[in-house]
Amino acid sequence: MNRHLPTKLQELNPKTAHICLGIENFITSKLKTPLKGSVLLVALSGGVDSSTLLIILSCLAQKNGCRIHAAHFNHQLRPEADAEEAHVRQLCESLHIELKVDSQDVTAFASRHKLGLEEAARMVRYKFLERERRALNADWIVTGHHANDLAEDVIMRLIRGTGWPALGGMEGKCNNRKILRPLLSTPKETLISFANACSLYWCEDASNEDENFLRNRVRSQVIPLLCKENPAFLNAITSLWELAQIDTDHWSALIKQYLENTDFNTPTLLKEDLESMSQATRLRVYKAVLSSMGKGQPLQQNLLALDAAWQANVGGKIVQFPGNKIATIRKGAIYFSYR
Repeated sequence: MNRHLPTKLQELNPKTAHICLGIENFITSKLKTPLKGSVLLVALSGGVDSSTLLIILSCLAQKNGCRIHAAHFNHQLRPEADAEEAHVRQLCESLHIELKVDSQDVTAFASRHKLGLEEAARMVRYKFLERERRALNADWIVTGHHANDLAEDVIMRLIRGTGWPALGGMEGKCNNRKILRPLLSTPKETLISFANACSLYWCEDASNEDENFLRNRVRSQVIPLLCKENPAFLNAITSLWELAQIDTDHWSALIKQYLENTDFNTPTLLKEDLESMSQATRLRVYKAVLSSMGKGQPLQQNLLALDAAWQANVGGKIVQFPGNKIATIRKGAIYFSYR
């Protein structure tokens, strides 16, 4: 049971206070998100990551005049799920934080919608979190993803063949989904050290040890090997992530500039505009247009095939993309439509 947990910076020892202030600086400088007067909804599982995050934000709340709420989703997937819900309730009571709880039979949902358990759990959990965010008029859903999670995400993206800059890993701030990840540069061992210093109890999710899931195999087998080869591997990953964010901002602004006059009901790229772009820009513009047309991830080989056909001025050439999308080249322009 958690008792007498810190809720102010003054109640922390110098080391843990320094961790708190470092995370505050990451939020305001790297994520460019002001904390002053904000309303934050913490996605609270009961594990060490989200539990420590809740304490850190509680300690920063008084300094920044922000309000902290928590939300817990019971997936009903494991026998200990109800005990974890009870633990989360007790934790929030100790910190005097309002908690919202919901549950759903995720196994039945996954079966009904023909989804994997991981995907189904994530889908229903984030639907619940967004509903509660709107009800509270909160600025952000705040999650406990940390530097080790970021490293796993980068490796999994590499396995899937993700291109740059998305290869740099998950967003620290997702504006359209209102998700904030303040711990992305913080290693898990730092969070465990913080939790132990605060005498915090937390729940361990046994499913994290199930190596039937790719993420767990990456966590238990691949990351330790990479850290052995390079003890500063997590620092290298966070540096890669930071460079990716810079490049993402650059390409987003450039693509927006090129597409600002595009009618996305009948998207067309004119010859003179295409000729003014580098190949790197054209490929990203193609992808942006295709992504705006709905489901179906544009594949690299299709994008390259389209650009090769355009460069060769192959009139009448049609390139197909997932989601029943096609691109047709006519007189040097590219017309996007559906089959």
